[in-house]
Amino acid sequence: MPEAPLQDRLLATFDTLPPRLRAAARWVLDHPDDVALLSMRGQAQRAGVPPVTLTRLAQRLGYDGYDEVRDLYAQAVRRRAIGFADRGGALVARGKAEGEGRLLADILAASGASLQRLAEEDVLAQIRTAARILGGARRIYAVGQRSSFSIAFHFSYVAAFVGADCHLLEGAGGTGADALRGARPGDALLAVSVKPYVRTTLELARHAAGRGLDVVAITDSAAAPLARSAGCAIIVPTESPSFFHTMLPAFAVAELLVALFATRRGEQALIAITATESELAALDVYALGSEGRRITP
Repeated sequence: MPEAPLQDRLLATFDTLPPRLRAAARWVLDHPDDVALLSMRGQAQRAGVPPVTLTRLAQRLGYDGYDEVRDLYAQAVRRRAIGFADRGGALVARGKAEGEGRLLADILAASGASLQRLAEEDVLAQIRTAARILGGARRIYAVGQRSSFSIAFHFSYVAAFVGADCHLLEGAGGTGADALRGARPGDALLAVSVKPYVRTTLELARHAAGRGLDVVAITDSAAAPLARSAGCAIIVPTESPSFFHTMLPAFAVAELLVALFATRRGEQALIAITATESELAALDVYALGSEGRRITP
């Protein structure tokens, strides 16, 4: 996901800004497309600040006025397709022009490059921090919806396999958040969301943070709303030659977190895995392999 034009500069100065400028900066970070599309007065109203605050923010960043900031964001919007439909049309056209083999090769190459970016030291440091937070929690909650649901589910399933008290926030009729009723400081929430961000996930993360839970986020930008609610945010690349963003790096992060979690639990993890396997065998969950052995997960 391409970064917004002034993201790095805003993040670098964010903590030094006065309250009103900080509120304006937060709004710009969280709503880059609206910066390009709305009037300055409309943006100020939504940010909850006077219009002059946006002008002062622009000047703090070295510009004469806010119109220059809006122009930067407008250019960024024009350079990219915002919707899945637009990207889908480009994908179909490319497949016809270059052939399916080239397209598949490019998608696989992009996926490999995205996974390799997770090996950068700053990302690994965040993963280790997240594993420490989750591993030290009394109880872990996990939430992710739409394309992010599979990430939260996989983490919750495997973490429980090694003995973690982990609860997936899901439920028919919108009851998924009910599991948080007993949450308290000392618990942690793993929240997963990439653009376009699911409103419910963001609200649950803010709610959990307000109740004193440690929030760990897997998201696609340091400026993402979820990252701003989290004590630890792991930023994953999502760009792909396909029409839909890739979730492979987020999946990989979930697996890395559980691997570290199991390693740090040591003997406790081995006992839990053994007990889980025995229970699954007793329930006859898995089919038999070709040599008559049960297929383990």
